[in-house]
Parts: sequence; C-alpha cells; structure tokens
Amino acid sequence: MQELKQNYVYRRMTQPILDAQYNIRAQVPDFPELFESWKTRSAAVCAALGKNAHIDLAYGEAPLQNLDLFLCGEAGKPLVVFIHGGYWRAQDKSEFGYVAEPFVADGINLAVINYRLAPHVTMDDIVNDVRDALAWLYRNAATYGFDADRIVVTGSSAGGHLTVMSIITDWAARGLPRDLVKGGLALSGLYDLEPIRLCYLNEEIGLDAATAQRNSPMLAIPSSAPMLLLSVGGIESGEFHRQERDFAEAWRKAGLRCEVIRQADGHHFDMIEFLIDRDSALYRGLKELTNI
Repeated sequence: MQELKQNYVYRRMTQPILDAQYNIRAQVPDFPELFESWKTRSAAVCAALGKNAHIDLAYGEAPLQNLDLFLCGEAGKPLVVFIHGGYWRAQDKSEFGYVAEPFVADGINLAVINYRLAPHVTMDDIVNDVRDALAWLYRNAATYGFDADRIVVTGSSAGGHLTVMSIITDWAARGLPRDLVKGGLALSGLYDLEPIRLCYLNEEIGLDAATAQRNSPMLAIPSSAPMLLLSVGGIESGEFHRQERDFAEAWRKAGLRCEVIRQADGHHFDMIEFLIDRDSALYRGLKELTNI
C-alpha cells in the first residue's frame, strides 16, 4: 500500500504537531495557579518596597505603554529591564513585580515594562513599544537615580524575543548611544517567527510573511552586539530547544558573543524562578552583565 502523503506545514511537522510544540499551557496544566501566585507575590513585593516602587510610569500615550520601576535605594546602580511573555497577546507587568526582590536586595534596580498586545496592534508596534520604553528609561535615568550606562535586558518567551530585538536595535538612528543596551539574557526565546506564523497562535498575532521575517532575530543578526546569554528549560518542547540552538549558532557565526546556559530540567514557566534564584547560573550571569 502506498504511504499516504503527510501534510507537513513546517519542518516535517503536521499542523497538530506544530501547534503542540508551541502550546505551552497544554504542557504546563497548572498554569492558572502559577499565574495567580505571581500576582500575589508581586503585590507583596510592591508593598514591601513602598516609595521605592514606582508603578505605572508612562512612556507613551496608550494605556499599556507604561512600566513599573523598582529602585534599590542607592544612586548610580545599574538597571535590569524585564520583559514579560504571553506570546505577545497576554499577561501584564503587574504579574512580574516579584522578579525585583533579589535584584533590589543586591543593589540592582529593576524595571518591568508593558507593551500593547495583539491582536489590537501589530508585531511592529509591539517591538517599537519596547524600544520606546528603553529609550524612556535611558532618558529618565537621572530622575530616578540609576546608571544610564548600565542597562541590561532580560525576558522570557515573547519577552526573550523582545530582549533580542532590543539588542539589535539601531539606537543611533534614534539619537541614542549605539550601545544603549549593555547585554541581554533571553529565556525560552523565539528567534524565528515563521513557525509562529504557521501555528495556531497566529489567529491572534496576525503575522504575515514579511512581518515575521522583519521581526525574526534569526534574520537580523547585527555586525556588532553586546554579550548575549540564552537559556531554555530542560523539559521544554523540541522547538524551543531548536530555536535556541539555531540562533546561538547564527549569532556566533557572525563573530558575536553568546553563552548558552544549560538547564537539566524545568518547564517554560520555571525559567523565571531560575532567574531569580540567587544561586543559579542565570542570576549570576545576568548580575555579571551589570558589572556589579
């Protein structure tokens, strides 16, 4: 009997298989409880920091063009900028204030930024929001007392993608220092958006081929860039591991510095927990990028 022809949509994956590779919530069924715990922990950290927690600072005119800034209370210290995930169409900065706790305790300021979400805006708009937030932070460093020359960026999932997009930004074209971002740590990032365009997620994200290409870091490797750290959960799907592997290889082939921090275990949402563990390689690596 002749073998039936498979209807592959991407890299010898059928539509159900491709969709399953990127369906994180199906892979981590207790995600609602996790999300609620993040909100509770974040509220507690905001309350504990008191006047050092600056909430809903606007970097633009739209409701989601805002950020939270958590200060360590010492002038001239570096700033870590955290970009949340949610596949560019969900989640909010208010869920991630808890990330600030170890950094502030170690004399590092932390900003958590919001950006407008799909399907209400395009991927180009989302990327531009992140760039506008970083520009606002740089320009307002003196007002809030952190070091504008020590800004590093990190984020998880869609935030990992946006972390790299911020690193490859032509900041000089925006009238800002070329090295505005001094380094980055991308967790479980998405560096090739073509599979996103072809899977179930695109019903909300709305990528066309040109937009996916334009916003894929894999297709926009710069000639120079700061140190980039990458990591993915040990038990995440094969596609997340492939994304990291292929991107790290492309980044290094361009002569750029990249370190992959291997994880023996951990699912997609565990990566933030690893990040804020002061004994973890992720926390130590990000701290080193701030030159503490």
